[in-house]
Amino acid sequence: MQLAQQPLVPGVERDASAQELLEGVSSLVRAVRCIEHRHLMPDGGLRRSDASVLKVLLRDGEQRGGEIAAKLGVDASVVSRQLTALEADGLVSRRPDPADARVGLVSLAPRGRAQLESLYSSYTQHLRAALADLDDDALLAAADTMQRIARAITEASQVVRRTQSTGD
Repeated sequence: MQLAQQPLVPGVERDASAQELLEGVSSLVRAVRCIEHRHLMPDGGLRRSDASVLKVLLRDGEQRGGEIAAKLGVDASVVSRQLTALEADGLVSRRPDPADARVGLVSLAPRGRAQLESLYSSYTQHLRAALADLDDDALLAAADTMQRIARAITEASQVVRRTQSTGD
């Protein structure tokens, strides 16, 4: 599908390929959010942000809240409030860091692991059904492309932030 070659903003040249990518990503995000709303919240389950925290803990193991915040690109105070709620729900556990008693280490509790695994199992089943016409090679190629795009955008954003903070 080729978008119209007219600029979205008068006087600004339109890059059709980049715009198509942006539209595709936006459509994908909307579709994923629809699935999330159906699976995350119907019975008072996990919020998207809670699932993100649990996923970091599942992938990377026990760590400080500040490390989780950095990996998610959010302020440490945001993750601190989330961790308090997740701990109250029995989804994570905290203990003092033996290297620095002022800091706590957070780990994924068995209940948190079970909820996250159930959630992603359901996601996987729905995704497989929706993409039944694509084989594993096509899915892996799409995943690789999306990861490369995400890394490139993240790196470009970090360069812009560094440039803005140094005033260059």
